[in-house]
Amino acid sequence: MNINIFCIAFLLVLTPVTVNAARGGDRAPAFQLADANGAMVSLDGLKGNVILLSFWAPWCVSCRDELAELDRLYIKYHDRGFAAIGISVDSSAERVAAFLKKRPVGFPVVLDTRGETAEDYRFSGLPALYLIGRDGIIRYVHQGFSGELLPVYEKEIIELLSRP
Repeated sequence: MNINIFCIAFLLVLTPVTVNAARGGDRAPAFQLADANGAMVSLDGLKGNVILLSFWAPWCVSCRDELAELDRLYIKYHDRGFAAIGISVDSSAERVAAFLKKRPVGFPVVLDTRGETAEDYRFSGLPALYLIGRDGIIRYVHQGFSGELLPVYEKEIIELLSRP
């Protein structure tokens, strides 16, 4: 096979499809996933809350940093109707459990080992964060993480919590 054709084919396979990506204004795709202990967590089970979804993996350095900061936000706003779910895209439940044993968080972390939920949300990199209003509509989407985003996240959470 010609190396140029191989490279093009390889890039097409790796290039994320963003035409149907979940974005602000879309209804959040429903899911039901198990956590490391086998307990099921679903998006529908949190209806009426402002929901933060964080797609992450234990091998992603910025994901690890973000997860700790999201836990602080979860603790701060949980009593006001704020829920968070970490969705690990790592295929190893053992690796995720080992990470969470060292760095636990207060919100549920579920495993998307088959990648179906990640496919529904169609993000292009990790971490990927979605803020969903009480109405089930995605209101904000963020890719990547840096400390400068924390005030932005908090402002968006407060704004969404103030809506009926």
